Amino acid sequence: MKKRIGILNSGGDCAGLNTVIDAVVKSLSVNDEYEIIGFYRGYEGLLEGNYVQLDKAYTSQHRWIGGTILKSTNKGNFPCKKEDEEFDSQELEIIERAYKNYTDLGLEGLVVLGGDGTLYTAYRLQKFGFNIIGIPKSIDNDLNATTFTFGFHTAVQLANNAIDALHTTANSHDRIMILEVMGRDAGWIALYSGVAGGANIILIPEIPFDYSEVKKFLDYRYDTLNKSSIIVVSEAAKDIYNESTFNNWDPLTKGQIRYGGIGQKLADYINQNTNYEARSTSLGHIQRGGSPIAFDKVISTQLGAFGARLVRDAKWGTMVTYNDNGISEVSLDKGVLSLKLIDPNSQLVQIAREIGISFGNKS
Repeated sequence: MKKRIGILNSGGDCAGLNTVIDAVVKSLSVNDEYEIIGFYRGYEGLLEGNYVQLDKAYTSQHRWIGGTILKSTNKGNFPCKKEDEEFDSQELEIIERAYKNYTDLGLEGLVVLGGDGTLYTAYRLQKFGFNIIGIPKSIDNDLNATTFTFGFHTAVQLANNAIDALHTTANSHDRIMILEVMGRDAGWIALYSGVAGGANIILIPEIPFDYSEVKKFLDYRYDTLNKSSIIVVSEAAKDIYNESTFNNWDPLTKGQIRYGGIGQKLADYINQNTNYEARSTSLGHIQRGGSPIAFDKVISTQLGAFGARLVRDAKWGTMVTYNDNGISEVSLDKGVLSLKLIDPNSQLVQIAREIGISFGNKS
């Protein structure tokens, strides 16, 4: 009798999801030992019993396509609690309903593809009695214990392409062009794309910026180097007074903080306080869409295949990681109990400063 494994993804979509799903299915199908089912819309599919049978003939057709064949959501019934918080009776009822479906379906375990919220929920469900293997997905690259998450490099490439385009229009009009990229807690996309694209200023959450320092650097560039500049800013970047731009109430996220608008706020400051002309562009969900680049296809394949190996070895409660160009595993708690943020004194930040990039503060 075949063993049955479930797979789901939750949270924001990103390039590489279908590649990981395909790698898991193919790896577990080698000896015809496993039956794999995919739950639609993440944990909600598990709760509702909404799933599809997956086989390699089907997943192979979609492995290179962006998005996810299993759909996804960052809303729903499942609570994401801090480790020391107790579930209330309603939350426990939801988890118990999902666990009943889990056992009624005869699942040996779940392979969960997700970022910090999704995998933190997986960590709590593992403690409840589910068997979980986690695979790190995030364009923000903010999960601990892994050098890279799949989807990150494709998002960086898309941002880099935008920077390349903005350089030409900035030079044509002697303008300050601002690109706002995603990065809820960590500024990895802004840092990598900014360095790759030759940005002049990079603003990230980990290094609070001073508007006056931004103006001073633009003055320096205008007087000595170039009358145009490129600024890349992470959506959650904040100034030295700890002020960022976000909407505390958003009906789409039911009141969760939703960042966005810091690029326009910065453009308004420059237009009102200098003689320069600034324009802001928000890349938004373009960073999540499209097919994965080659690097993400490779890392997604590796992560998915290794996740399947952990299933075969019954190493439940672990997360696949990518480190030093190799794949291994760590316990879920090491991967999800804290975020991976940029060290302001890291080598890449220091190198960026050495080649003339400003981070909007006194270095």
